[in-house]
Amino acid sequence: MARLNLGLCSALVGSAWLAACATASHEAAFRAKEVELFRARQEASIVCTSTAACDDAWKRTETYVAGHSATRIVQADDAVIQTAFPHAFGFVYLAASKDADGKGGTAIRLKAMCRGMYDSDGKAGLLYSTCAKSIISVETGFRPWLEKRSD
Repeated sequence: MARLNLGLCSALVGSAWLAACATASHEAAFRAKEVELFRARQEASIVCTSTAACDDAWKRTETYVAGHSATRIVQADDAVIQTAFPHAFGFVYLAASKDADGKGGTAIRLKAMCRGMYDSDGKAGLLYSTCAKSIISVETGFRPWLEKRSD
């Protein structure tokens, strides 16, 4: 009987250790992806100094938003471009803003979002990995696309 208890204890300790390692690994991967998302968000902006350049960049931003969102544009004015909230989970929707950058220029910023990426408590949702990959792709592609298009 003592041998059975020892075996059971060993199995439980081993399972707990594996679960702890898996949780730590999952948390480390989540933190790394969050850093990657933060960097992508930082790259998803431009600053223009002339009105003509900004007007052109803003028009091209609207084209980019329309081409990279799973939903249609519901608001497009001189300061905001926004697409509809998707009905389904796992789809990217976008918002762009244009405002003074505080240094005499105008900043255009893109923000990609994805329904189902986070749980209500702010932790990774079921579609976190899929959403993160899509958001990073859209946000890191924004500035190069604008710069390429302006040549």
